[in-house]
This record gives sequence, C-alpha cells and structure tokens, in this order.
Amino acid sequence: MPSLFVADDDELFKRVLKMTLIKYPLFKHVLYFESGLPLINYLKENYKDSNNLPDVLFIDVGMPVCNGWDVLKFLDLHHLAFAKRISIYVISVSIDPRDRERALRYNFVKDYLYKPLQKEHLVAVANAVKEIVSQ
Repeated sequence: MPSLFVADDDELFKRVLKMTLIKYPLFKHVLYFESGLPLINYLKENYKDSNNLPDVLFIDVGMPVCNGWDVLKFLDLHHLAFAKRISIYVISVSIDPRDRERALRYNFVKDYLYKPLQKEHLVAVANAVKEIVSQ
C-alpha cells in the first residue's frame, strides 16, 4: 500500500479525509502538515531516504504563510533529487481555471483535484500509485 502526505490547513477537510481513509484504508501511512513550510523542511531532511518519503503528496494551494504555490516552486527545483518519485496532486476549493492551468504547468503534478475529494478520487490515486510502486 502506498503512503500519503497531506499539506493542508483546512481542519474540516482533514477530518473528513481521515474518516474516509479509516473506512477505506487505501494508504498504509498518512502524515499531515499544517502548511507548506513544515513539509518543505521534512522533504529537505529526508530527500535521500526513500522509506521516509511519501508515495503520494496532496498539496493545498491556499495555505497561510507558506502556501502550495511555494511548495510547488520548491519541488520544481528539487524533486529530481528525491530518493524516489512522488506522485503529486494539487487539491483546492478554487474552481478558477487559471489556478488549475498554473498547477498543471509543473510537469511533476499528476492532477488538480477539487475539494471535497470523493472516495473515487482517492481510489484512483491509490491504484495509480500502486502500479508505479510495483514496477
């Protein structure tokens, strides 16, 4: 089973996601970050250790202090140095097509998903990553 990191400050979203993942255990390990800065620091400290890196990363673009756009800029510079390939998904409540286009300009972003995430989205992400991990 793949592991998941979630960078999001929305407590309601995280609570619903946790309940969904209890009901449908699609990921072996889930770690939550309140903003982009702790996530960036974690990735800097663990970039060489594939066991401590996630298989999937959900990034909310609308976080305070260090938002998802800041995380994407960091990943753009450093993702190739990571010990393993991470499947990165941007998650947002924004339906502005410019936000979607901006996120998908990063070639490492798999998709732009709208909140709230449906069970079907989570299953599709987990299945796609399982195929990559098993290769």
